[in-house]
Amino acid sequence: MNLSPFTRPRIWLASAALAVSLPVLAQGATPDRAAIEAAYQRDRAACASAQDRNNCLRDVGAARAQALRGGSRTPSSSEELARNAVQRCKAHPPEQQAICERMARGEGSVSGSVSGGGMIREIVTQEPAPPMMRPDMPPMAPAPAR
Repeated sequence: MNLSPFTRPRIWLASAALAVSLPVLAQGATPDRAAIEAAYQRDRAACASAQDRNNCLRDVGAARAQALRGGSRTPSSSEELARNAVQRCKAHPPEQQAICERMARGEGSVSGSVSGGGMIREIVTQEPAPPMMRPDMPPMAPAPAR
């Protein structure tokens, strides 16, 4: 998806408005339907970009549905966060899942920052080198044709 420079701030604005309007719901047991509807209408109005309007409306609608269910936006424990991180590794090809799971459990190194554009995770594994020919061995001659 190619976003114009004017579209990105609108998406961030809509996301920020949604994030600010829903924390009250995470604290209370019963969601306030009027507050949820007001936040939904405000966030829906912020989805003014025609190019990203469908994505924005889908996200706003999903946040509204979750708020009406009384769902919290934050995981309940660090164990749940770790379990979710390992679960996301299943999206990788089988030969890369083990490395992903090791990184999800904290192995390797992390550099960068979210505000700087992203976190870079790196893990170094050693694999045996392929067998090499000894320099004193002559190359093998092709077998004679029969």
